[in-house]
Amino acid sequence: MPNIWTHNWFGDKVAEQSKLHTSLPDITLRNIFHLGCQGPDFLFYHRFFPWQGSSDMNKLGSRMHSECCGPILLAMVETLKELQAKPNDPLTHYVFGFMMHHVLDRNMHPFVFCKSGSIKWNHQRFEVIMDTLVMKKVQDIDTWASPAWKQIYIGPQLPSPIPTMMGRITETYFPELNKSITTTDWNTAYMDMIRAQRIFHDPYGIKRVLTFGQIEPLVYKRRNKQLDYLNEARAEWRHPAVPEEVSKASFWDLWDQAMVDGLKVWLAAEQYLFGEVKPFSYDNLVQAIGNLSYEHGKTCDSGLGIIHEEPIWT
Repeated sequence: MPNIWTHNWFGDKVAEQSKLHTSLPDITLRNIFHLGCQGPDFLFYHRFFPWQGSSDMNKLGSRMHSECCGPILLAMVETLKELQAKPNDPLTHYVFGFMMHHVLDRNMHPFVFCKSGSIKWNHQRFEVIMDTLVMKKVQDIDTWASPAWKQIYIGPQLPSPIPTMMGRITETYFPELNKSITTTDWNTAYMDMIRAQRIFHDPYGIKRVLTFGQIEPLVYKRRNKQLDYLNEARAEWRHPAVPEEVSKASFWDLWDQAMVDGLKVWLAAEQYLFGEVKPFSYDNLVQAIGNLSYEHGKTCDSGLGIIHEEPIWT
């Protein structure tokens, strides 16, 4: 996956062509949308300090990236339907952002997994660098000087419909994990993400020194090693789960592919929720969302995993 900034930018670009776009100037709704654009990634921040150890929220984040991906998104849309949510409702913004996170991941992640490799923290390092290069090009934003947490902060806790919805989904699809997860855990995971991003904002490098370089892979930096992180030379690379699939796609090629995919998903959900519902509109939504893994973009039922890498660092 790209990191915070690129996920937000992708969501914004798709939203420009939708009914939700008119409410994005409202900073609260925009940030709720951007938080949704982080998908299940915020679960990885729960108890993020090394001495706290792993939590069931971390495990849930991993499983949500590879199991029942399509049904979970459909359940979110169905929640909006049940609540008769309007286009400008906070939960609507969150769910549509969440869907866009999935779309960008399923299109971009095979490239990221292939080129970042499996050494600990290199995946995060690659995504942070990707964010920096992309945002400088498309919006002239220096990520190292711009606090990412301000893009997703919506107050000290989540709007109550979000943990309620996520709790129901966890109970349905991951009941064994749900037994140990409380409403408080959802809010803690969200605030831990905010706390972490505040720590990782280090424009002058002071925090990296004070932490003996421990946070280095997660910090946006002014300078990075000059490598073709976006594959703008269109060199060959192999799919990390299906190595016989060879591609020369650059980041920008995959971005265009994701934009087409994202608009298809968005409009299908928008039509189902807010359009003149026709008998085939739900079928269109199911088809558009599919059941694809965040990690490799193939079906969740395929049994595939990440087995191949071509790290850019070597």
